[in-house]
Amino acid sequence: MKIAIIGHGKMGKAIEQTALGRGHEIVCIVDAHNSGDIGSEAFRSADVAIEFTTPGTAAANVCRASAMGVPVVCGSTGWYGSYDEVCAEVLRNGGALLAATNFSIGVYVTRMASRLLASVMGHLPQYRGTLTETHHVHKLDYPSGTAVTMADEIVAADAALDGWKCAGEVWTESPEAERQAAEAALRAGEMGLDTLPVTAMRRGEVAGIHTVEWDSEVDTITLTHSAKSRGGFALGAVMAAEWMAGRKGIFTIDDMMHEILGQ
Repeated sequence: MKIAIIGHGKMGKAIEQTALGRGHEIVCIVDAHNSGDIGSEAFRSADVAIEFTTPGTAAANVCRASAMGVPVVCGSTGWYGSYDEVCAEVLRNGGALLAATNFSIGVYVTRMASRLLASVMGHLPQYRGTLTETHHVHKLDYPSGTAVTMADEIVAADAALDGWKCAGEVWTESPEAERQAAEAALRAGEMGLDTLPVTAMRRGEVAGIHTVEWDSEVDTITLTHSAKSRGGFALGAVMAAEWMAGRKGIFTIDDMMHEILGQ
């Protein structure tokens, strides 16, 4: 399969190596210095494009790729305020898009478990839920797209929750880390029991940790996914590209995983 890569940072490079390792051909690599290459014949020759850039560029990249007739797998986060408009543009172009806040298969399984746990906890008012995400200090958006997705799913599954709210962003390596953490904990504690507190942590080069915790006076239930590297995200994105080839329309990672799992 011929793949174009949009965004050649750490994730883009991991995707490149994973795709080559699975026997695919990289026909075009687009980055900030050559963004016009989305309009090139090399790009047009791709069976699918994989996009991992920034919140400010992702929507335009997806639309431009779609206009070139190339299906897109998009893993960028922080741009979902434009999601409906982008999907409409993709459909007008007769194209295809699969966008996800996280392509890790392990994260998908964790989300499944989190939804099940939340559906049970809705009947057990002695437990209070919280969600914490930890990422590297270079991440531009918070909470992470994965945390937003998980928080939405927890609220939908737990009948006792009306919504979620970010308790704050904590830079654990800053001189004010203890104060930030204390303030975030205070904000979380002050939220009503019908609100799920979400906290964002930024530390070093952490690939991604997402923890759902349900706490009571007598015990604590913890569900955590911890990425060891970007390899899991890259593999999931390439698997999505393989699944997307030749398709038209708007898809989610749920569509892909339901087919893989036979659901």
